[in-house]
Amino acid sequence: MEQWYMLALFAPLLVTWGTPQVSGVADCPCSNPSLCTPIKDTKRKEVFVFSLSKDIQTWKKYNWTKISTVVMVGYYSDEMMCLAHSNGARVVYIAGVPTEYLTNATLQEEWVVKNLAVVTQKHLDGLNFDYESAIPADRTDMRDGYTALVRRTYKMFKQYNPSYQITVDVAWSPACIDQRCYDFKTLSTVTDFLFVMSYDEQSQIRGPCVALANSGFYKTQSGVQKYFAAGIPPEKMVLGVPWYGYYYPCLSVTQDNVCSIKHVPFRGVNCSDAAGREQNYGYLMQIIKSSTTGRLWETSTLTPYFNYKENGTTYQIRYDDPVSLKFKFDMALMYDLRGVGIWNADALDYSQDTPEVVRQRAEMWRAFPDYKKN
Repeated sequence: MEQWYMLALFAPLLVTWGTPQVSGVADCPCSNPSLCTPIKDTKRKEVFVFSLSKDIQTWKKYNWTKISTVVMVGYYSDEMMCLAHSNGARVVYIAGVPTEYLTNATLQEEWVVKNLAVVTQKHLDGLNFDYESAIPADRTDMRDGYTALVRRTYKMFKQYNPSYQITVDVAWSPACIDQRCYDFKTLSTVTDFLFVMSYDEQSQIRGPCVALANSGFYKTQSGVQKYFAAGIPPEKMVLGVPWYGYYYPCLSVTQDNVCSIKHVPFRGVNCSDAAGREQNYGYLMQIIKSSTTGRLWETSTLTPYFNYKENGTTYQIRYDDPVSLKFKFDMALMYDLRGVGIWNADALDYSQDTPEVVRQRAEMWRAFPDYKKN
């Protein structure tokens, strides 16, 4: 997931020994003042989506009957807050953490205070931690420091408003993926839930350097099972899936459509998905019309792919569509996870409303489970 950071530099927060007190909370910008009240239901199932677009015309085309929480990434908007709350959805923002804060309690305290000020003054519902830097297994000081920061945040936010939501993004598996050796079990106890990023599963390719599924079903399932084995209950996990794919230039392609890719190292492994580039689902549905293969299906990963030729180079596109996503959503239902989510809601084509594009959008949103919102 791409990291974005918001500046938490709003009016000061006064912290006492009891409940934190906020000064200078902004007036409600919504036409209906009740829309500035945070969502109170803390137990409902989740459809947790990330929003990168600043365009209200795009947001209006989201299927709000599905969404329970929307995460603003790289922007803040009163209009988004009012729109989300009018549809019974939480609106939170993504929070980046400088690595030097992990081992500095003073900086952590200041960080929490500033971010609580953002949430309270802007009538939000909480925040989402997106820290994805490496924490090597032998750096227990960093590991425990990150956990301490999340714990501080959770405690202070819940003291102020028990309905506030605190979540943490984690890799598709707890097995130190990309050297992210976090204390996943404890993190699950000091958050509302973990958002399991079951994508970019080829960030470290340890076998042959070939194009593979971004979010293969069985690999995703194995990651969820490893979280269970680590002692994390299903109600503390939201399964995140991709609305984008990888566009790999092939060095060679076999008759069986095995696409060899360039060796691009990442965190100690000499082959990674960095050999390709991310492309949104909406764009992929445009170029598949000119593909050399049409949509192909890989039974070993339960995902689609296709080959595409441009300027003499063959590319292999590995992606997810409503069929492959439904397999993963059904798994989340089978395991009774807290919910599902996507990176990101803006990966569809909202720029035009042709029958074909409208159908594509509807099918992607419709694949989500039908959780009830209170």
